[in-house]
Amino acid sequence: MTPDRELNQGTKRKRGERRRAFLACETCRKQKEKCEGGPPCWRCQRLGRPCHFQGQPIQIATSPCSSTVPVASIPKDQSRRIQSLEDIARHFLGDVPLDEENIVRIADKLRSSTNTVPPETALDINESFDVQFVSDNMAHYSGEFSHWNFSQTLRRKMSCQIDQFDLRVKEYWRPTQLQSPPEVIVETLTHLPPRAIADFLITMFFKYVEVNSFYMERKWIEEKVALCYSPKTTYTAIDFPWVCSVFVVMAIGTQVAHMEDEKPNPASEITEELNLCSEDSVGLVFYHAACKLIPDVLLVASHESVQVFLLLATYSLPVSTGGLAYTYYGLAMKMAIQNGMHRKYQGGNCDSRTIEVRNRLFWTAYTIEKYISILHGRPLSIARSEINADMPRDCPTFKSPRFANLTAFHTLISYLGEVSETLAQFKRCPKRLLSEYLERLVRLRTSIKQWWDSLPATEECRDLCSQGPNFRQNSHLRLCYLLIYVYMGRAFIFVDDRKQADEARVGPDQDSGRAHRLVLVDDCVSSALDILNTLQSLSDHVGLCRASYNEFGACRAAILVILAECLNAGKSQRLQDGLHRGMSLIRQMVGGSSSKSDISYLESIEAAITRLEAIPEEGSIFHPQSEKSSISAYSKFKDWTQSLKKDKSASGNLELSSFSPLSHLTPSTEPFVDPGLNDMTTFFEPHWSNGDFQFDAYNLSSLSN
Repeated sequence: MTPDRELNQGTKRKRGERRRAFLACETCRKQKEKCEGGPPCWRCQRLGRPCHFQGQPIQIATSPCSSTVPVASIPKDQSRRIQSLEDIARHFLGDVPLDEENIVRIADKLRSSTNTVPPETALDINESFDVQFVSDNMAHYSGEFSHWNFSQTLRRKMSCQIDQFDLRVKEYWRPTQLQSPPEVIVETLTHLPPRAIADFLITMFFKYVEVNSFYMERKWIEEKVALCYSPKTTYTAIDFPWVCSVFVVMAIGTQVAHMEDEKPNPASEITEELNLCSEDSVGLVFYHAACKLIPDVLLVASHESVQVFLLLATYSLPVSTGGLAYTYYGLAMKMAIQNGMHRKYQGGNCDSRTIEVRNRLFWTAYTIEKYISILHGRPLSIARSEINADMPRDCPTFKSPRFANLTAFHTLISYLGEVSETLAQFKRCPKRLLSEYLERLVRLRTSIKQWWDSLPATEECRDLCSQGPNFRQNSHLRLCYLLIYVYMGRAFIFVDDRKQADEARVGPDQDSGRAHRLVLVDDCVSSALDILNTLQSLSDHVGLCRASYNEFGACRAAILVILAECLNAGKSQRLQDGLHRGMSLIRQMVGGSSSKSDISYLESIEAAITRLEAIPEEGSIFHPQSEKSSISAYSKFKDWTQSLKKDKSASGNLELSSFSPLSHLTPSTEPFVDPGLNDMTTFFEPHWSNGDFQFDAYNLSSLSN
């Protein structure tokens, strides 16, 4: 025992001898501790700290139970450090006495608990997950501590007895008794278009849709299409997913087929042409044919089923992003988990190419679902801590998309997830931690910019040369990058009155919290304007896609930010020009549709602009100029869709609609669609809400106080 402890024990007072003071010293008052009077009081004397009463100077006294060094001689920094350590101790331990005896007792107890050696009989439970391949594209997954794992453990222990009595165990991987007969596939194939049209639509899919994410290899889908048109092909239950994929790919192809139209129409004709366009109705034929197969796709539950729901979600993105598309992405994730695609496969029963396809499909589903969930305020299907699947590898045998763009898109969404988690803390954290999370956002902003600047600037990722082979892919990647800054800063636009920002910035002692918020908001507004610049470049060189969620969503987010900045910071020529250009661009993507949802959306934007008196009303619309050579395949596709409209059997019930991010889907012609499926279109709710995150402005403004 140390001399100090012996001395402390010698001066320890019994509880019965303590008395309550009529007047507490200032030190005990600040610490909210009981004081027994003085000066000095017994508690301050025992803890060796200064003790003084109101109106008295601080006593410089030494205590027989403390060090012989006077309290006044303790350095100020050391005293502050001790006080901070006491605050930390009280935070984690509660309101406990921090005298030397109690501190030593707590420290001894902590040391004894950490140095305790576990006995030999301690539990050693190390149960792992199980991924068992049933076929080349189908696997069975069972997680740790599941019913299945326990039954397999028991089975292994009894394996000798089972083999001895020659007992055959019937495996049951999928509910086959619920599957439809293969004749359903044959019936669905009657909705196939001519082979040349199918090839054209598949080309459109890989040219305009599979941009920075992996859905399938083109060689694979072309082989499946060849099987569909072969009269010798026989079908089994395992074929439902890939047949469904063929129809959904063609449906998506109809959404982007207009990108191949090189004819520059005048503004007076574009609305009429879009209203007469029958691509959407043809796409619905393919979509409804695919929907008939969904129950069997769910029953098969292979990695091709994951593929199907990814494609269905892509088709639904412009129609109902936060509703139908989000549900399809959830189904894709459930199918992936059922196949164990979220875990690293360590067996030897599957070839490396299949494993790579599984990894790419899983990370595509996880990344895009995370992207949609964050922007639309939805929960994720799986926590990141549950995932240990290998990231995609750079394999020369995989042609698309480019690997650098694939990994860059995944990294961008990972950064978006970090930003979202940090923003969520503003609703939950104490006010004293608000500045810390603001600083974390600023550090994230710096990290994202440094990472982006490190990406290759030739051909891949950051190369925005309009003549480059990846101009469209790289432009979409930049839109996603800029959208992170928009998402990061828009929550703070209305926290500060930006009209008085110049006055607040004057002076050396400006508030750091306000400065951080201004940085984030400035980045948000400048990124919104950069989004419009990128979209304008796309419009001028390759055209904007009416079915592109990335393009429409980025344009919409940029317009909303500019409107918010006009409300909060006042009008400027830069913002007026941005609003005018943004409205022109979004009209291109809406396509002049006459649906009520489109009109109401545009009217709300126009009304906001009119109230702000930001820009004059102008009817000019920018039109994409195509510099590509004419492609006869699109003309054939247009002729085929128009022939469907003129067909006598199709006349009378054909309601043609312009495809737009907000348009209501309409049923197709009677010979191509089961009338019972036409009612499905009533479930398509046009929903392009971006799930803006709302914060308590009072909490954020408290940083300035």
